Amino acid sequence: MTEPRAGVLSIASSLPPRVAKIEQIFSDEGALLDARRAARLGVRETRVFEGESPTELALDAALAALAKAEIGAMELDAIIDFSTMPQRYVEPAWSMSNELQHLLGARNAFTLGYSGGGCANLLVAMKFARALLRADEDARTILLVASDVALTGNRVIDRDDPLTILGDGATAMIMRRDAGRATLVDVALSSEGRLHDARLIPGGGIRHPTRLDLHRLVVDRKKIASVDRHARARDLAAGLLEARGVPLADVAHVVTPNLSAEDVVDFAAALCGDAAPGLATLAAHGHANANDLILNLARVEQAGIAEDAYVLLASHGLGFLAGAALLRY
Repeated sequence: MTEPRAGVLSIASSLPPRVAKIEQIFSDEGALLDARRAARLGVRETRVFEGESPTELALDAALAALAKAEIGAMELDAIIDFSTMPQRYVEPAWSMSNELQHLLGARNAFTLGYSGGGCANLLVAMKFARALLRADEDARTILLVASDVALTGNRVIDRDDPLTILGDGATAMIMRRDAGRATLVDVALSSEGRLHDARLIPGGGIRHPTRLDLHRLVVDRKKIASVDRHARARDLAAGLLEARGVPLADVAHVVTPNLSAEDVVDFAAALCGDAAPGLATLAAHGHANANDLILNLARVEQAGIAEDAYVLLASHGLGFLAGAALLRY
């Protein structure tokens, strides 16, 4: 008996209209911007959300994805929130996917969300959705959605030696059993538990509930540097391709996240693929956290993907969570 396949029906994004130049961002946050840093980061500007709730962006992206797929919200069987940043409430009992279910009127869907995978979060959502569509005959259509908005005054990550510049936005993907413009062939994931706290927001939680000065995203550069994040993701992607009998030479496009220009180039070299789309969206949006892969995949789709072509999505998750997903169009 042939196993059901998981297909991608549509992808969409929602970006806030306000644009902030990198020079202004650095000035506002008291960080030094020189020619060397600007070239290494590769960010020209970012989008800045000024609304009341990040869910607004997620709702727009979800509605756009539903419209492209030509389906209604009542057809959704599950909604997965793969955002990485705090959203409307920083509470363990609340998830944006719950609110989206209400706003969309998706009464037949169940909801879930998680945040620990960084820019690899989409790949976790895709792996779960693929498994659900293949295993549960009652699940047919799933919405994957993220909305990441930087904390106020916290777009320059690591001011002393900037690692990345955060931009705001939301993206969505709709997956369906035995249908779609692309088939999700497989997903591979690998996490490194000792790096669990290499990227976190120390304030606002149980340990420091009133320390607003700690409510900012920080990274532990020493821990991040202790692993070769590009090599980990490369080896994971290579194993996925080998298991599926697909030579790297047969992969038409490789899509990676937008941490920085330096990172995009180094990751491309490690993967021996084409990660150039990341440079274009990086310059205009910065690092949009969990949204990077869909923003870059959309750019590849706009340029045109040949029938039966393979597209590899790969992310290093700053060393903690490496992931790769293989699509066939």
